[in-house]
Parts: sequence; C-alpha cells; structure tokens
Amino acid sequence: MKKVFVLTVLFVGLAIMNSYGQEGFAAKAGFNNVSMSFDSGDEFFGDVSDSELGFYLGGGYNFYLSEEFDIEPSLLLSFVNDLTSLYVPVMFKYKVADKFNIQAGPQINYLLEDVPDGEFGLDVAFGGGYQIDDNWFVEARYGLQISRGGDFGDVVDINTLTVGAGYRFN
Repeated sequence: MKKVFVLTVLFVGLAIMNSYGQEGFAAKAGFNNVSMSFDSGDEFFGDVSDSELGFYLGGGYNFYLSEEFDIEPSLLLSFVNDLTSLYVPVMFKYKVADKFNIQAGPQINYLLEDVPDGEFGLDVAFGGGYQIDDNWFVEARYGLQISRGGDFGDVVDINTLTVGAGYRFN
C-alpha cells in the first residue's frame, strides 16, 4: 500500500510540475548499482559488503540560474532485487563546456520496504552529464551516504552509482 501511495504522489507531482508549462521537465531512466556495507560486529570478519544491479525511473526539473549554473531536483524510483527506494537528488550543475556539465548536491533516499522507521538516508552526490541534442541527454552520478536514520543507523552504509539517459520536454 505504501508503494502505491508513493508512486501516486510521484506521478501527480511530476504532472503538476509539467502543467505549469515551464521549460526543463525531463523523464529519466537507467541502471544503478547499489552497494551496501554492514558492520558485522565481529572483529574477525569486520565489514560485510554486497553490490546489486537494478534500474531506476523518474523525472526532474531543470531550473536555469545563469549561463553557467542550473539546479535540478528530481524524483527517482529505484528497483534493485527486492529493494525499492525513492531518491530525491538536488543537483547543482556547472556547465564546463557547451554540452557537458558537472554536478554535485545532496540526495535524500528513502527505503520503501517494510522496515522500521522507513530508513531515510542523506547522501552527497556528484557526477556529470552530456546534452546530446536539444532534448536527449545522458548522465552518471555517484551518491555517497553521509547519514542514515532508523534502526539500521550506523550499521548499514548504502552508496549508489546511477547511469542513465533522459528526454527533456522543451
């Protein structure tokens, strides 16, 4: 039920953003690699880590700030095996060339599984993007966890690499 609610909010929010007629709405999809590290609590075994491949889809809105800077908040739904997460990156983009940008900013992630306290996390994300033409673009981003709430708190580290493409509606 929680997943249906979040999906409904996601798509209604994206539709509202697009209905204002502002330039910059984009649909996005791609692959992600989620790596998780667990503190085993055992001095002999130390940390245990695992990495899984999955995919994501969602959308974002690119706000023009100046000739060199943009800001793009996004809502991305990630599916990795049985783990479904909602990511909300807010990327500050610096245009280093005509079609190439570097990105950095905070990223909130929320596990949509039936875990105690919902498991919010805060990442610092960085990456780059390339504008293929007026509409199509590709981007890659790495999210490095800096804090996680809930019962897993200091025990689990979740970092995410996303590589995907998007279409910007002008």
